Amino acid sequence: MMCAVQELGLDLVNYPGQIEHGIMILDKELEKRLGEDIVDVLELKDEIIDFEITPNRPDCLSIEGLGRETAVTLNQKFKNPHKGLLEQDVEDKDEIEGLKVEIKDPDLCYRYIARMVKNIKIGPSPKWMVRRLNACGIRSINNIVDITNYVMLEMGQPMHAFDINSIEGKHIIVRRAEDGERITTLDEEERVLDSNMLVIADEKKPVAIAGVMGGLNSEIEKDTEAIVFESAVFYGGSVRKTAKKVGLRTEASSRFEKGLSPENALKAVNRAIELVQILKIGDIVPGKIDVYPKKQKEYRIPLNVEKINSLIGVEVSKGEMIDILEKLEIKEENDIAVSPYFRMDLQQEADIAEEILRFYGYDKLQSTLTKTDTTVGIRTKKQKIEDELKYVLVNSGLSEIYTYGFMNEKDLEKSCVPYSEEIIKIKNPLSEDYTIMRPTTIPSMLTMIANNYAKKNKNVGLFDISRTYKNVDGRIQKGEVAQEDTILTIGMYGEKVNFYVLKGIIENILETAGIVRYQINAEEENQSYHPGRTANIYIGNDIIVTFGQIHPKVVENYGMTGEKYLAEVNISKIVKYAKNNKKYTPIPKFPAVERDIAIIVDEDVLVGQIEAVIAKQAKKILENIVLFDVYHDHKLGENKKSVAYALTFRDVNKTLTDEEINPVMEKVIKELEKSFNAELRS
Repeated sequence: MMCAVQELGLDLVNYPGQIEHGIMILDKELEKRLGEDIVDVLELKDEIIDFEITPNRPDCLSIEGLGRETAVTLNQKFKNPHKGLLEQDVEDKDEIEGLKVEIKDPDLCYRYIARMVKNIKIGPSPKWMVRRLNACGIRSINNIVDITNYVMLEMGQPMHAFDINSIEGKHIIVRRAEDGERITTLDEEERVLDSNMLVIADEKKPVAIAGVMGGLNSEIEKDTEAIVFESAVFYGGSVRKTAKKVGLRTEASSRFEKGLSPENALKAVNRAIELVQILKIGDIVPGKIDVYPKKQKEYRIPLNVEKINSLIGVEVSKGEMIDILEKLEIKEENDIAVSPYFRMDLQQEADIAEEILRFYGYDKLQSTLTKTDTTVGIRTKKQKIEDELKYVLVNSGLSEIYTYGFMNEKDLEKSCVPYSEEIIKIKNPLSEDYTIMRPTTIPSMLTMIANNYAKKNKNVGLFDISRTYKNVDGRIQKGEVAQEDTILTIGMYGEKVNFYVLKGIIENILETAGIVRYQINAEEENQSYHPGRTANIYIGNDIIVTFGQIHPKVVENYGMTGEKYLAEVNISKIVKYAKNNKKYTPIPKFPAVERDIAIIVDEDVLVGQIEAVIAKQAKKILENIVLFDVYHDHKLGENKKSVAYALTFRDVNKTLTDEEINPVMEKVIKELEKSFNAELRS
């Protein structure tokens, strides 16, 4: 069928003369092959192997490095076609036709080599080079730029080419950028620099961001006549931070940031010069400028056979070790292993042991028990309690969710949480939606409830165990860490969900944690909750739980209607007071005595206060107390209510009689009258 260039997955750069959106027109010679597969006709068929390289092996980010590994793996000898380039004798010069190089910051630039080519003929690259670049995901630009990319893929050394006429004063200066200095990179985007970034500059301006991308002002153009090949090695940490700050990660920066060998730079630039000669696209200017302030360190590591065998857990002979090391180009000199220039990751005995084991074979390792003392890993008290609470919550019909530890200040305003100085602002937020560390989990849970509400879920019960972060007493300014509290947050709504359903879940949580003595008081100041339908649970002065109905205004802020319920359980404090106090008692031998009591009290008297008085007066013989009725009627009096309880009494040693129960009941009634001005309701 007739197709356009793009429909075949091709590029106009590689097929000049074709119309961008028109049908691809074949050369007359290719017309003779009508009916054949277009892949064969255009020589597009290729085998591509995709490797995943670990960060400690930047030497394998090249065809040469992969060739070394493949040769050893297949027990073959690695034949480096460019070995002679490393030793190629090129005269060192301070200047080349007026060009000078100066490194002002040798801590960020380890080596800088420059070679010049004149009478350049800019044009398309040959098909063999274009095909190989395309197979590696790099688009062909022109023959000079393609040579730098080709060398990078072949040898792992990123390179750059400058138009010599764009270098003011023919003076290349490697320096830190000035704060606020600007450069427009090859992608036509302006980048703002700072003094922590390294640039390649001339006497007036930066012409490249070192290790990341060249500047548009030094780009190779069609009329470029003379170029400078740059082959340099920069400090990886600086390149990584610079690329992140300017928002530009390139093939070059991804290699530099892992750490490259300065010794490879010379070989790479010589290979680029060789390609210029092969393609016959320019005249080589004799000599090179090589600024190399500090030579690459050579790592000499003791080759102790016994120590290495103890590390890898198998017995490998010295001969086998040396054979493996020699294949990896690691020299052995008098029981010393000398790391090759391209293996900067080999610095100690453990590294040598790993290399030996890799090629000796992991499959030859035998499974054995450790010979050292071991400790049994156990869960902490906090972990055990969290697991138990999750079990209770899931059995209560709730679903666990996970939420982010970041939020926006607007989320606090939306959920009516007041802003405070304890809030931690993030210096480099991922986005505008995540500018602070959350001081509360309320907005996170409300967002999840609102999402479910928007999706028409009628009955929702969610819980989340996560952390809050606060800068209490200026901890962070003092160099300390923030206060972190683990909070269990529950969010619920539905036809059968109300305050008492949530209260029942909270009581199950406390019972599971072994907390039986606590106080419940009304909460009216928390603006996120309904002032008349919210409570705090205290142990001493510590608030361990806040639960109740979400304030109608907050519900409206999140685009919802109806009653929504929320609970915040401070797991950190629950752990503090939790007790493993489960006791097993025999089935009672003696019967229980049940009595009901109904009293009229003021509307603002809490049932928890009443229960506390009853329990205090009845003491040990009170087995259980159950609230079974709260009654409101104008006949009871203004702002009055009737509260009724079922009391269960039992003595484990005998059968209780009325003569023993009646005085206790009278004592309870008398104390209720005294404490709450209660009236016994007949």
